[in-house]
Formats: sequence, C-alpha cells, structure tokens
Amino acid sequence: MGKGYSLIELMVVVAIIGIISSIVYPSYQSYACDTYRSQAVADLRVCSLSLERYYSDGFTFLGAVIDDTDADSVCSEASPGDGNTKYDISMVTLTVNNYVIQAAPATGQSCGSGTTIQLATDGTVTEI
Repeated sequence: MGKGYSLIELMVVVAIIGIISSIVYPSYQSYACDTYRSQAVADLRVCSLSLERYYSDGFTFLGAVIDDTDADSVCSEASPGDGNTKYDISMVTLTVNNYVIQAAPATGQSCGSGTTIQLATDGTVTEI
C-alpha cells in the first residue's frame, strides 16, 4: 500500500472544513457588525464631548461644524478605521442649546439592518 491519503479521506476533510466554515462565518459577521456599531457610538460620544467644549467657549452650539476638510471642525465626519469607513457622522439638529448628531452607515456598507444611530444633547442614544 502507498504512503498517502486517499481521495475519499481528502474529500471528507474538505467537507468537514466546509461545514465548520458555514457555521463560523455568520457568527464572525455578526461580531464584526457589533464591533462597528460600538465604534460608531464611541465616535458619537467623542464628537459630543467636542461639541460640549465648543459650547463652553460661547454658550451656543450654533456654528459648530462636522467636516473632515474644515480646520475649525469640532470632530471628524467619518469614523476612523482601516481606510474602509463604516459609519459617517453628521449633525441632524443644531440649536443654541441642543444638538442631535448621527452615525449613518457609509455608502456601500451595511451590517444586518444597517441602523442609523443618533446621540442627543442629554446623552440619549437611539437607533433609527
């Protein structure tokens, strides 16, 4: 007899790897999406702190800007990452005493339902 593996043994190994992969991959996708969502909430909180610092300078939120290209921007409009932005941060409402900022899935990015996350002045986080 030869010293190798038969075709049937190799096919069984490939089948086992395929079954394990089909179970693990969806779990990994879910984990990655949860991680991106958590990062978006953290980015919103950092932006919120920047808005509060802006407010302490003039006792108004009016004039605050979220823009990557503006030097006066209070925070970045895209969550940082590996160059593949998952959420874009923008302002929804901006008044003298209140704001609502949101993290929306970036174009071409979707995790599960692709929910948009909003953060209000009082720290309330909601998903749309």
